[in-house]
Amino acid sequence: MLGVAGAGLPRRRDYADELTGAFPAAQLVNAEGSVIDLPFQLPNGRPTALRVSLPPHFPQDHPVLCVVVPLQHPAVDATGRVHLRAADQWGSGSTSRRLPADLVAVVREALVLLNAADAASAAGASAAAAGVAGGKGAAQPGAGAGGGAGGDLEAFLESLSTSQLEALLCDEEALRKAAAQWLQETAAARALEDVRRQNKQLAASNLSLSRSIDEARGHVAIVRSGEYAAMRSLFEELFGRQKAVILKMGPDVLLARLRAEADQLDTDSDELLERFQSGSIGGLEAFVDAYVAAREAFHVVDLKRQAAEHHRMVPDDLLVWSREVVAAALGQGR
Repeated sequence: MLGVAGAGLPRRRDYADELTGAFPAAQLVNAEGSVIDLPFQLPNGRPTALRVSLPPHFPQDHPVLCVVVPLQHPAVDATGRVHLRAADQWGSGSTSRRLPADLVAVVREALVLLNAADAASAAGASAAAAGVAGGKGAAQPGAGAGGGAGGDLEAFLESLSTSQLEALLCDEEALRKAAAQWLQETAAARALEDVRRQNKQLAASNLSLSRSIDEARGHVAIVRSGEYAAMRSLFEELFGRQKAVILKMGPDVLLARLRAEADQLDTDSDELLERFQSGSIGGLEAFVDAYVAAREAFHVVDLKRQAAEHHRMVPDDLLVWSREVVAAALGQGR
């Protein structure tokens, strides 16, 4: 490749292969493998992706990290670029003889930084919201011993008379009742009561469906007793035919052939370049013609591989079913 730094040194493709091997969910964005997306999920549940771009002169130049989906983060600027010291200072004070594992370490550090800072900001926002809610509750005045204190202990005690306070000091049972009365007025108690009421409504709704469930069970029993055996025999026959075809002509088999052919063509072009650098090929014109033809053949096959990977219509988990899945689909083994 044009980005080869020298014989025996790791190339840009070596780094890309190491990165995709360390992160199985990694997705190649372009044919050269110089742009890689790493999907991940933030602690708040929002999905995003970290894009790793390897410039043409990588590994001499530092990698560029950015987030695909906009993210508010101290280490992310307005353009989405992630500023990480390990990435910004890539190769400073040393040569390019860095192992591919170093890029994996940089990416892992970036993912940890993004997740940790996001979790901290979410916790801070939650604490701030709780503080505001507590301030509103404390500002409400008490309305007497019967309630209206809004969960504010100080307001609740101020609403009691002197004789009631003395009784609380002397009578443990009265103190317990007063504490229970105050707890009923807190925001937590009201939220708990709301949850209980919603659970009761859901339970009543589920019980109302019991008749429909019994009818569905009856229909299932009828189907099992009458049509199950014939349908199972037909399904197993079709299943066996499908599996035999997939073992020979399935998408995975064809993709494996395309990947193997693309790797072989890529290796051949690299070997051609090494032969030219060592002086085994006589003229520059002959090398250029041979190298261009080799790279053209590689890109044709690699484009076919990408098209096959991105336009598969049926997922793998629907092509080959296990017998447990078939039994569950037919209603067996309850």
